[in-house]
Amino acid sequence: MFVPVVDRAQTPLMPTTPSRARRWVRRGEATPFWKRGIFCVQLNREPSDRKTQDIAMGVDPGSKKEGLTIKSEVHTFLNIQADAVTWVKDAVETRRNM
Repeated sequence: MFVPVVDRAQTPLMPTTPSRARRWVRRGEATPFWKRGIFCVQLNREPSDRKTQDIAMGVDPGSKKEGLTIKSEVHTFLNIQADAVTWVKDAVETRRNM
């Protein structure tokens, strides 16, 4: 789990770990806030670096299962495997028979 980080101008920076975010808030180096139900921190000082990593999203729409992954070169941020809908074939057949 990661905590999103923004600078004073609300420009997104690289996310950080929850322990580092707590430490920044305790020291007064960051201000916590909620944005759309997600806990974030805003740095009160100039960030040490402004590099960002590219993030890619992959979707695998299978017939029985669907997969979704959000990943950078270093971290996997989200990896979901869900059951696909299976009632469509039966509904189409029922409609055809009627």
